[in-house]
Order: sequence, then structure tokens, then C-alpha cells
Amino acid sequence: MNRQEHLLVILSEECAELSKEVSKALRFGLNDHAPSSLETNAQRIVAEFNDLVAVFRMLAENDIFNPDELLNDNSIQEKKSKVERYLIYSKHVGTLS
Repeated sequence: MNRQEHLLVILSEECAELSKEVSKALRFGLNDHAPSSLETNAQRIVAEFNDLVAVFRMLAENDIFNPDELLNDNSIQEKKSKVERYLIYSKHVGTLS
């Protein structure tokens, strides 16, 4: 496995860890925490997101991704608009309160 492949595996793992923390927040609430931790689910989500961004930046630093494409305001705004359209649709069909 080369460096690029290794970093991509780490990126995949970070996505899974972020997904896991989001699932816990949905099950137990954003302000809840594991019995063995004082860190809330919301704090754990932010920590995992930062880990994900760190790996993305490492990939960009290794010329695997174009750094100018990361956190692109236009792309982000397009995604936000799309999500808002689907939230409206979900409310319309009764799957969102």
C-alpha cells in the first residue's frame, strides 16, 4: 500500500467514525455523553469532523486533491440549497415534522 492508498483508508475510517458519532447523537441526544466520558455527543461529532478535515488536508498537501476545491464556498452553497429543497419536499410528503 502506498501513502495515497493509506491516507484514503484513513479518510474512509474517519467518515465511519463521524457517522458513528452522529448515530449516537440521534439515539441519545446531542448533549448526552458516554458514562466513561464528559465529552458530549456534539463535542465528539466536532472532534471527528476535525479529524476528517485534517486527513483531507493531508491528501491535499500530497497533491491528491486540489486544495482550492476544499471548502469551496460555491460548492457548499449549492449543497445547502439542495438540502433545503429536499427538506421542503420531505415536509410536503410528511416524513419531516
